[in-house]
Amino acid sequence: MLKKRTRVTNTVSMSLNPQQKQAAEAPSRPLLIVAGAGTGKTHTLTHRYLHLMNNGVSPDNICAITFTNKAAKEMAGRIVNSVKGIVDSKYQNGIQNLGIFPYGYIGTFHALGAKILRRETPAFGRKKNFAIFDDGDSWSVIKKIAKRFQNEKPKLMPSEIGETITKIKNGMLPIRELEESSHIDKQLLLQAYHEYEASLATQNAFDFDDLLEKVVRLFKESPEILEKYRRRFTHLMVDEYQDINNIQYELIKLLAGESKNLSVVGDQNQTIYSFRGSNINIFLNFPKDWPDSLVIILEDNYRSSGNILESASRLITQNTIRLESASGSLRAVNDAGPLVQIYEATDENDEAEWVGEKIQTQIISEETEGVPLRTFAVLYRTNAQSRAIEQTLLARSIPYKVFGGLKFYERLEVRDVVAAMRYLSNPVDEVSRTRLEKNLTKTRFKLFDAVADNFRGVRPEQAIKGFLATVQYFENLEKHYLNVPEREENIMELLRFAQQFETLEEFLEQVSLLQSTDSIKGELQTRIPPVILSSIHLAKGLEFDEVFIIGVNEGVLPHSRSYGTVAETEEERRLLYVAITRARKKLSLSFYDLPSRFLSELPQDLLVFENQSGEIRAFDDEERYISID
Repeated sequence: MLKKRTRVTNTVSMSLNPQQKQAAEAPSRPLLIVAGAGTGKTHTLTHRYLHLMNNGVSPDNICAITFTNKAAKEMAGRIVNSVKGIVDSKYQNGIQNLGIFPYGYIGTFHALGAKILRRETPAFGRKKNFAIFDDGDSWSVIKKIAKRFQNEKPKLMPSEIGETITKIKNGMLPIRELEESSHIDKQLLLQAYHEYEASLATQNAFDFDDLLEKVVRLFKESPEILEKYRRRFTHLMVDEYQDINNIQYELIKLLAGESKNLSVVGDQNQTIYSFRGSNINIFLNFPKDWPDSLVIILEDNYRSSGNILESASRLITQNTIRLESASGSLRAVNDAGPLVQIYEATDENDEAEWVGEKIQTQIISEETEGVPLRTFAVLYRTNAQSRAIEQTLLARSIPYKVFGGLKFYERLEVRDVVAAMRYLSNPVDEVSRTRLEKNLTKTRFKLFDAVADNFRGVRPEQAIKGFLATVQYFENLEKHYLNVPEREENIMELLRFAQQFETLEEFLEQVSLLQSTDSIKGELQTRIPPVILSSIHLAKGLEFDEVFIIGVNEGVLPHSRSYGTVAETEEERRLLYVAITRARKKLSLSFYDLPSRFLSELPQDLLVFENQSGEIRAFDDEERYISID
């Protein structure tokens, strides 16, 4: 509890702009804070938490939900720093440790669900020492179930079973749709789902999706338990509200109840996770779903230079699926900065070389001038695009880090194909043979080994295609692994790389050299911050001095899989918006083949265009770069 009736801090309002202050100090009613990129949403949400405490709300009664542990720790740290000396140490410790009951809660949706399930396990007939299965554990159970359906018609693939289970548990597929269906495939999927649930119960386990789905079910079936948590958490706060899915929304509605003391913050222009079930309509419908709600828009951007911000704003206003009261326009606090650069490459290798040269030139310049080295990021739509960039940075001895993922040649499917090529080239390579027997099964390896002589002496891409077809590699991926489309894209990128070589030995030599130089040593590495390579999806929430967005091509960004509906294309536009708004000082975009339609939507007067010859001209000088249906 509070040591004394003293305001938590007398500098809260002084550190907020007028819109942030309005949001932080809004009365207890449903509140939607529309916070564009770089507008200080975490800062504002933290001060709202402090404002509630200033007005007599105990930290015990505040539940602040974030999407990542990083965001939770940042928010908790800011709060603790503000309440030192004013709030009893037990409350500081409770907040600092991210939601240890009974000291309120600051943490993720799933961590909250886990804590509730741990306290309410008797309702599910399970013990408190239950295990939480990760994706790998769940996948093992699913594969065992799929084996029991091998002789059924239609045959169920593990990926199909896994997708169905995920959709059911995240509120994307009503189970009654399967129960009421007369189609045999739907009946089999329903049976597989029930077998999966029974297996988890037998093993005293919940999977990751259960941490929310089971809590929602518990609250609906046990009003007395729900009421206990409503009394516990009288005030709810939700970060990144644009990313929530149906089951998360169900949880929020249940906890909020009639009190409606709900504060959410998010940005409709950064909704990019529909493939994980996020539903932008939940954000857009907030004023309708929560009567008497207040909508406050934060528009001052403290991150990006003016030209970068204007480019992002001009782009995103092309979207039609949006909250009418929020235009998407942001005001730059910083100066205009340099123009946005557009580079037309001849291919992905030329594109990578251009990026590498720009980064290296900048590093040398800043070292010579003795100024602090800037941070660089290279962002891309698909992970397969990292290969060419990695190769260029390695050749230039520029340290880099693949954010949230593996480097290209460390990815399982790439290593499998390379191992197969090494075995073709050197049949006594036991390391490669062992890997193939393990990952393909001995039966599939024997199929390959029996025809291996047919692929020796042919060009590398032909050998790779022969291997993939013989062992039915893509079909094998469907049975045993997750994220199959992404894995397939990595293999196709390796195929494109292999086309550059006449012989298998030349290809393998180059791959080995790239792998061996993957650990850069020496003084350069210690002085230079690594260049961050990241997919746009993973880069959300990050920021860098200079950003390169590569592969801004039709079919890549927007991705060819998004051509089906307006909603899908608009999400791709939001992806580019997110990528652009990661940049603080300087932004470059590059393309080859057919340029993305989104490039024509950028403000042409803020762009400078360059091609391989070094020619610089206005981007809109060439209609062929602009008019794309």
